[in-house]
Amino acid sequence: MLVLGGFLALAAAAAGGVFLAVSRGSGEPAAATAATHRAHHDRVISAAYRHHHGHTRAPVRPFGYPRMHFHKVGEGSHGKNVLRLQQLLARRGYLPVTFHAFGPKPMYTLAPRRGRFQWRFDAPPELRSQWQPGVFSTITRGAVMSFQADHDLPIDGIAGPQVWQALTGPKPFTKVPYTYALVRESSPETITVYQTGRANFTSLANTGIPQAPTALGTYPVYLRYTSTTMQGTEPDGTPYFDTGVPWVSYFNGGDAVHGFQRGSYGSPQSLGCVELPYDAAETAYSLMNYGTLVTVTS
Repeated sequence: MLVLGGFLALAAAAAGGVFLAVSRGSGEPAAATAATHRAHHDRVISAAYRHHHGHTRAPVRPFGYPRMHFHKVGEGSHGKNVLRLQQLLARRGYLPVTFHAFGPKPMYTLAPRRGRFQWRFDAPPELRSQWQPGVFSTITRGAVMSFQADHDLPIDGIAGPQVWQALTGPKPFTKVPYTYALVRESSPETITVYQTGRANFTSLANTGIPQAPTALGTYPVYLRYTSTTMQGTEPDGTPYFDTGVPWVSYFNGGDAVHGFQRGSYGSPQSLGCVELPYDAAETAYSLMNYGTLVTVTS
């Protein structure tokens, strides 16, 4: 009867998918219990990760999602990381181009998508000539600085982990207008501020005298003050100390767009800055931001 009872117990256990080992006199089925738990765990994993097509996928929760590696991208960088950065910045309006994606999305957010860039507006040739997909040029640096300013991040023009996380995060966003300032050293000298291709504001301006010319080129605004003190030395060695200079946007070293009281405007009179009448300087300041590109051209 004992043999028969044991045989029936084993048969019942096998039908339930459980294996018991009987050890005479020990009372410790430890090895058998471990084997039983292992088999049960395997069945649970297989059921949990069984795809409807029959194949299995790797478990996610026990091991976590793949960690994102954020590449630091800055001046002089080029390649796929810069390209993806430009795609994300264009999507939010921080570039003068928009990006049209096509094809399947990549597995990882930081992988560049297939698609093409297209100009958002009829851009001035001084701006259009500087756009380079996949190259971290002045246009891209300015876009990063504007994005950093809008998201309360340190403004250094470098796309590090904080910039990537903010760009790829789920937080909803509103596409921003693209702002660009063009200073022409023609006669008369002027400044024009464009927003998304439209010339929103134009004013007479004064640039640098021959002994202290305003450097030609394109630069992003990197420092702003509603009012500040400017000091330095005149070309003849005379020191100057100007307090309460209003509506200041520094773009290249000590050169800035700002308000300054003069008897006339439209000719070289400054020591390198772009001087405007007070009211015009306030308007320009309200339109520009950190990262706004300022092109000085002759």
